[in-house]
Amino acid sequence: MIFGKKKRRLRAEYDQALVFQIDKAKIDWDTAKNSEEALLDGQVNFRLIQAQTALARAKFNYLYREARRRKTVGHMQTHVLKSDRI
Repeated sequence: MIFGKKKRRLRAEYDQALVFQIDKAKIDWDTAKNSEEALLDGQVNFRLIQAQTALARAKFNYLYREARRRKTVGHMQTHVLKSDRI
């Protein structure tokens, strides 16, 4: 079954890419949360900072749900495991 092997290999490659994107999205979300907290007292547009944080959170949540839907198996870094529950 040549076709089955190719399909499994492609799925594994995309699953690995998805796990990488989840890790990156989590780091981006954490950075956005830290920036939001640090800039509370600054003279910046706070709504813009909140919107960027919300966007980073939504991106992470979407990727995480997609990985769960696909039943992706991969490593989860400790910063992802310690995060707030979705």
